[in-house]
Amino acid sequence: MANQFPIVIEEISEDLLQVKLKEKEIDYPYFFWQFSQHILKSKNNLEVVPGEDSLVIQFNPLLQDKVEIKDEIYKLIESIDTLVNNKLKGSITIPVCYDDEFALDMKYILNHTGLSRSEVIDEHCHRDYEVKMIGFTPGFVYLGELSEKIKLPRLANPRPFVSKGSIGIANNRTGIYPIQGPAGWSIIGRTPKNLFNIKRNDPFLILPRMELIFEQITKSEFNAMLRD
Repeated sequence: MANQFPIVIEEISEDLLQVKLKEKEIDYPYFFWQFSQHILKSKNNLEVVPGEDSLVIQFNPLLQDKVEIKDEIYKLIESIDTLVNNKLKGSITIPVCYDDEFALDMKYILNHTGLSRSEVIDEHCHRDYEVKMIGFTPGFVYLGELSEKIKLPRLANPRPFVSKGSIGIANNRTGIYPIQGPAGWSIIGRTPKNLFNIKRNDPFLILPRMELIFEQITKSEFNAMLRD
């Protein structure tokens, strides 16, 4: 029987392969996340980075044969048919403080959208998001869909550093930076919740297919949660 998910594998460097679906109209938004977990469970010493519409696989060309890896990937795709589903799995509420100390780009957001601060916060808070993917940095959460009223382009000059828990918006996505590092999105607030902990059995608190809701908190509540 023909595979439900025909793929193409492209070579993008001597140690990187990119997997894409041949049929782009197939509506499986979490396919590459689930396929990445399927690959990791096979224990073949491959590094995988899933995206929304592709999967990048890294291998060691000195120890692993590229042709054999491709063959392995094609075999693995044959056994994932019954594993893929699009149902949301679990939900989580993330507290966020929108005070100026944490909302580094609020003035820019207000000027760009023409909305008031309370309207921007309402547009960001009062909706249900789906966790689309995890990537960029360990545990970075891509959420959609962002309200049309507060859509913004990426920053022309990315910041070299934002604090962990910073929440950004760009295009039709909002995202959470679980660790400190560079940021190319407009920062709208910050959460005190620890989303990535390498000491946990599962270091990621948030995973694709989850539903996420933001809940506004005050600065005093933020500080109290940090102390807990």
